[in-house]
Amino acid sequence: MRYIGSKKLLLGDIERVIDEKVKDAETFCDIFSGTVCVGEYFKKRYKITTNDLLYFSYCIQHAVIENNTIPKFEKLGYNPVEYFNSLSEKELNNLPPKKRFCVNNFSPCGNRMYLTEKNALKIDFIRNKIEGWRDKYLINEGEYYYLLAVLIEAIPFVSNISGTYGAYNKFWDKRSLKDLILKDIDIFDNGKENHAFNENGNELIKKISGDILYIDPPYNKRQYSSNYHLLETVAKYDNPTLRGVTGLRENETKSDYCKKNTVLKSFEDLIQNAQFKHIILSYSTEGIMAVNDIETVLRKYGTDYKLYEIDYRRFKSRETSSEHKLKELIFYVRKDV
Repeated sequence: MRYIGSKKLLLGDIERVIDEKVKDAETFCDIFSGTVCVGEYFKKRYKITTNDLLYFSYCIQHAVIENNTIPKFEKLGYNPVEYFNSLSEKELNNLPPKKRFCVNNFSPCGNRMYLTEKNALKIDFIRNKIEGWRDKYLINEGEYYYLLAVLIEAIPFVSNISGTYGAYNKFWDKRSLKDLILKDIDIFDNGKENHAFNENGNELIKKISGDILYIDPPYNKRQYSSNYHLLETVAKYDNPTLRGVTGLRENETKSDYCKKNTVLKSFEDLIQNAQFKHIILSYSTEGIMAVNDIETVLRKYGTDYKLYEIDYRRFKSRETSSEHKLKELIFYVRKDV
């Protein structure tokens, strides 16, 4: 999934910091999980806790972190991914119009061009079917979130967007004209009881503890809830009131880490309350928190402070043609707990 701020390209660098600074650890917490690539990567080494304020992220977390195997769907009696991929147009069109939220709001039928009508209808069919199976106890929680994650992961591949859902393209992108296809997600079995949360990180930090705390907060003013609102709506499928040309959810989930007047206070609160021996923070030189301020907070509550600088190519969308490089910063501090 294309995701602003994804740390997929930094996984090796984060691991090198851990290998250098952390000698004994059993648990790892990724408290701003996003697409869960960090928690998923370190699941091979540690018992994992993940968290994100956005529900669509929680669905992915639950699927790949709490599950240790691909669900078998024994009560359902067949492979639902194969079933969804084999649906005919006739079957899809049996879905009543009142149950077609995505068609009516995110396709040309709703005067928006995020999805073709065909793909929007398939998403609606799948979401209604998943909820129906859950209501009839034909799938358990692990199976439910696995199917949601599979769907969420597939949608960006047929979305008519440049990078995020902050706006849709005025003309159809080639990719968006392809048929929605679901694919199974690889799941690693670490033999441990891992946990996923859907909470405000600053509140969750007061209730958990462990060895390694990895922090990857939003670093600019763009709210993730706005940039990924369509995925959030598909995940919740709660028939929300939408507003504006782009169809934003009326009551957005907003982060204080995206606001210049609240970010530093929230960051210090998080570090102060963290009951973890090792704290690792990823941040960008384009971030709204100054490096000196970050260092001051980390040194205030910890020791053995170290800053690592990594050259990083800037995320580039169609709206941004510049190719100047930035540095991704990885901060480390040890905390006595």
